[in-house]
Amino acid sequence: MRKILRYGLFLCCLTGFMASAAVPQAVRVGARAIRPNTAVSSLTVAASPAFVTFRLLSKGLATGSSAVAVTTTWGGNVCLLTCTIRLYAYFSSATAALSGGSPVVNIPSSSVLGQMPTGTPTAYTAFTQSNPLGGAGASLLLFTQTYLAIAPAGNRTDALNLQINLASQPQLPAGTYSGTLFIQAQSL
Repeated sequence: MRKILRYGLFLCCLTGFMASAAVPQAVRVGARAIRPNTAVSSLTVAASPAFVTFRLLSKGLATGSSAVAVTTTWGGNVCLLTCTIRLYAYFSSATAALSGGSPVVNIPSSSVLGQMPTGTPTAYTAFTQSNPLGGAGASLLLFTQTYLAIAPAGNRTDALNLQINLASQPQLPAGTYSGTLFIQAQSL
């Protein structure tokens, strides 16, 4: 049995590339959910703030202005011995995590990095994993938590830090770059 919940994180990246000019970037958080069978009777994911700002640099690294607080809440166990909850973040495409500019150019998921100090990627890690949720080569496991089935309902809040690394990208045209990062919990 499994339960899957999605939380969309919409990336809006405004770029103005000249030699090494930078323009503020924004991350917008939105929600989306599905409800299949589950090992717990409830599983929710919430994220805030609604926007994170980046300053992109041609051939450089941009760190988000604040972390995204991701709260995962579960309850009502129907597991036999243990329950496992996994949290993933992913893009739908490894080749086009963000798109924009004129002519249209894609920024791959390998150029977007995530870090969750209390989770699995304690160092900044590219969205290049192939997990059961998300696009092939466009995912990142954020945490795995296993607990006894007799344990009460629980929750945890983790900070997801994001970076965009354009060091290996060709010079991108000035424009607006956007994409959606999904945050999804799975209960087994």
